[in-house]
Amino acid sequence: MPDSYFSSLSNLFPTSAVQSIASQFGASERTVLSGLQSSIAAVVSGLAQKSNDKGFIGQIVQLATSTPENAATAALSHDALTNPNSSSFSGANQLLSGVFGGKLGSITEALSSQTGLRSTAISTLLSLGGTTVLSLLGNKFRDGSLNAGSLPAFLQKESAALQGHLPVGFTTGPAAVTTHKVDVNPVIAQAVQVEKSRSFLPWLLGLLVAALLLGYWWFRSRPEPVAVATPAPVVAPVPPKITSSNGVDLGSLVDVKLCDGSVIRVPERGMEAKVVTFIEDPAHKPDKTSWVDFDRLLFDTDSATLQPQSTDQLNNFAATLKACPDVHLTVGGYTDNTGDAAHNQKLSQDRANSVVAQLETMGIASNRLVAKGYGDHNPVGDNSTEEGRALNRRISVLVTAK
Repeated sequence: MPDSYFSSLSNLFPTSAVQSIASQFGASERTVLSGLQSSIAAVVSGLAQKSNDKGFIGQIVQLATSTPENAATAALSHDALTNPNSSSFSGANQLLSGVFGGKLGSITEALSSQTGLRSTAISTLLSLGGTTVLSLLGNKFRDGSLNAGSLPAFLQKESAALQGHLPVGFTTGPAAVTTHKVDVNPVIAQAVQVEKSRSFLPWLLGLLVAALLLGYWWFRSRPEPVAVATPAPVVAPVPPKITSSNGVDLGSLVDVKLCDGSVIRVPERGMEAKVVTFIEDPAHKPDKTSWVDFDRLLFDTDSATLQPQSTDQLNNFAATLKACPDVHLTVGGYTDNTGDAAHNQKLSQDRANSVVAQLETMGIASNRLVAKGYGDHNPVGDNSTEEGRALNRRISVLVTAK
């Protein structure tokens, strides 16, 4: 990838990471690197083809600035290779859906044919490539070398430099119509001078030539048969599914309209959609029991430190609160019953504080948020099983005013 900001894949993915990906897909390291290059090139090309849409560019800036510098390597460390819909790839999958829409399936197949990798492997590499692009763009936004105004020209330049890694004729826009020009050679009439002859043979030859010419004219004057092409069946691509941090299927990404008319793109059965439904429904009054759990937040073990993949959901939730300025809420932290109760109480409070602090850095006024730790109280799962304990380790919100 000459003259491309996205060319140094060797610097982005250590050898051990490439070896791990190759082992997972049963492919060579060279094939995996080729698949990554093609996936990144496809994402950049798709972004470039939509770079005239100012609203879309604004969404990309928001996604990129919320993507940590180490997002790609962090995703690999969380076994996201086995699940392209992992929460580690939520930002990238949101990007891919916005860039490719219903063409994602056909683009995946095109890259699969080019690289020789299975389509399932390409789906994962597209998610990884999307994460990489967002991470690198985020770095440039943060260091001031790129902004929303200069992004379109940057994407156009990068897309041109990366075309060599894409299938011939690759496009994410409407299919181009190719016109085939058919050259018809004219019939060259050659004047034949027939010498006058009284012999029978020249007359017979002339009659034969005339018959041949008449037959040729009749053959050429017939209408050509028209071939009727049977259109191939159109197979609708399956939209990507998003899973919670506990592996629950949250459905496909959908557009959810907020109080001020703005739109966020979130999982159809995700926490953000549930909170918006509660806020917008006049029949739902604030009470003390209508808690809604975050479903894509992750903390470091026994710590209040949020992991990078939590940023996507927090961004969506902050956008919701900005669009609905009358909403106030309590953020509740909970743990399972493993270990000392006093330690669990403090950990739950620290985690609730951490979420509130993060929302405040995203522009939400502190007087709208209350953090409260409940320790191992109010379990929603069976603490005697690992699955139940995982459900009990959660952050929830309660709308107290709207």
